[in-house]
Amino acid sequence: MDKNTIDSNDTEPKEVCLSFTGGKDSTLTLHLISAQPSKYKAKALSLPHSFLPVTPPYLESYRSLIISRNVPYLATGDILDVCNQFMDRVVENTNVKLLRPLWERDRNELMNIIFLNNFEILITCVNLNKINENVARKMVGSMLTRELYENIILKQNNVDACGEMGEYHSMVLNAPLFKKKIIIKKGEQKLSDDGNFLYFTIDDCEIIDK
Repeated sequence: MDKNTIDSNDTEPKEVCLSFTGGKDSTLTLHLISAQPSKYKAKALSLPHSFLPVTPPYLESYRSLIISRNVPYLATGDILDVCNQFMDRVVENTNVKLLRPLWERDRNELMNIIFLNNFEILITCVNLNKINENVARKMVGSMLTRELYENIILKQNNVDACGEMGEYHSMVLNAPLFKKKIIIKKGEQKLSDDGNFLYFTIDDCEIIDK
C-alpha cells in the first residue's frame, strides 16, 4: 500500500470526493464508506454533490478538479487496476489519498453484500467482445438479481464476475442510502454502431419516494 492509499478498514470520519458513476461498484463504495460510523453516515447523507466535468488532458484535469475541492480523500469503486494506475497517478504528488473499500476483494463477497442489502441494479451495457450476443440480450435491460448472477454471469468463461474488465456495466436504481428510487418506465436494447456493445437506452423514467 503506497502513501497515497489508505487502509479500506479505516473507519475514521473523513471528507471525501467520490468518483461516482452511478453503477454498482461506486454505489457500493458509497454504501460501505458511509455505513461505518453512524456519525459519518449522517454526515454523508447530507453532503451536497457537484458534477465535475473532466476534459482532456484527463489526468491533469482530474487532478486539478480534485485539488480544487480541497478534500483530503478521493473514494473510488475500483476493484482492480484496469486503467494503468490512473487514480494513483491522479493523487500522486498531492495531499489527497485514495479510499478504495472494494480494492482486490473477492467478487462473490462484494456481490453478496449487494444482494443482502437489496440493491436494485439495472444492467445497462454488455461488451460483445467478452460476452456473446445471445447471453448479452438476456442481461441488458434486466435487473442484476442473485439468480441472474449465479445462472448467467458466473457461468461465463473468462469474465470478471463484477464486470471489472468492462464485460458489463450497470446503473443502481435503488439502494439503502437512497431516499428515493428510480423507476424505468420505457427503454430498449440497442446495438452500437461498431457492433461491439449491446446497451440499454432509457426513454422514460421517474423518481419516486420509497
